[in-house]
Amino acid sequence: MIDLLLNARFMMRPPTGVDRVATELVAALLEHGMPDRFGTLRGLRPSGDIVDAQSRPDEIMNVTQVLPSRLGGHFWEQAVLSRAKPSDYLLSLCNMGPVFRKRQVVMLHDAQAFRQPESYSRAFRLWYHAVQPRLGRTASMVLTVSEFARRDLEAYGVVPEGKARVVHNGADHILRVASDPQTLVRHRLKPKSYFLAIGSLAPHKNLPMLAAAARMRKDRRIPLVIAGGGNSKVFSDNGISASDDLHVLGRVSDAELRCLYENATALVFPSRTEGFGLPPAEAMFCNCPVIASTGGAIPEVVGDAAISLDPDDVEGWSDAMTRLAEDMQLGQSLAIAGGARVARFTWQAAARTLADCLQDLPE
Repeated sequence: MIDLLLNARFMMRPPTGVDRVATELVAALLEHGMPDRFGTLRGLRPSGDIVDAQSRPDEIMNVTQVLPSRLGGHFWEQAVLSRAKPSDYLLSLCNMGPVFRKRQVVMLHDAQAFRQPESYSRAFRLWYHAVQPRLGRTASMVLTVSEFARRDLEAYGVVPEGKARVVHNGADHILRVASDPQTLVRHRLKPKSYFLAIGSLAPHKNLPMLAAAARMRKDRRIPLVIAGGGNSKVFSDNGISASDDLHVLGRVSDAELRCLYENATALVFPSRTEGFGLPPAEAMFCNCPVIASTGGAIPEVVGDAAISLDPDDVEGWSDAMTRLAEDMQLGQSLAIAGGARVARFTWQAAARTLADCLQDLPE
């Protein structure tokens, strides 16, 4: 019987979307039970303090230990982790892993660095373009988060055709966090009287289009509220200026986010492409109606339980917001449909799929 090693480098940085996936997926796997052919799961991380340790699940904290080295970050991952217990399989869930390690399961969440290179710095692009295709070829198994992402990774030559397996994300983590009841008071919002957008100024998030659509409405008493990376000055410098009908909140906590979902008229999610798209799924778990783009994997997540629009249809987005502002029954029916749709996207379901994949690893 062999052990499974977790690449826990993600615990040394502020959590991002892929880090959340790694955290939730491993915690659910430990709760679900390891596949029969494996003994234990042991996380390995560089020396140093774990970032935001108090919020990390006990399941992961209890199995993670330091793999000592003077190196950190990418250098630790490529030079030190690469050689750790070579007979065991390494589980790398955050888009990157030791490039020369063959006994490895790596999760590549999307092909964004190839499809939307302008969204990333030159150094980031060069690193991903050099390393990810090699990982895709050498790793024993490649996982990704949607059928769309699988096809994209194949189309850009990152992963050989037919190699990647799909493990859909879960989104029910949002229900474990108690809603912060003071969120609306702090941000001067009224229940069911704002549209919520989650995102950054990365070009593929398409927020300038959404801001333009919101401002095309004749009745703008229900504002567009943008939560996520970047403060109001950053957004203003990029043509999205805060006003009575457009609020920029910056980063919010999970407790604030749940409150925002639960009280929004709808989530509006206009991305041109996404490997999965967590916000629409999170919103559906919170009974929030969704207006979503047809880009990337988003239709795979929302199905027919959302109002789906082309990401360039400015008038369509404006009209959809107007319809939902005026038709409470439409919003209620979308919330019901969303709840039924998203029931399949739980972390326990993801863990069962992952366990099935791990059973198929070659000796």
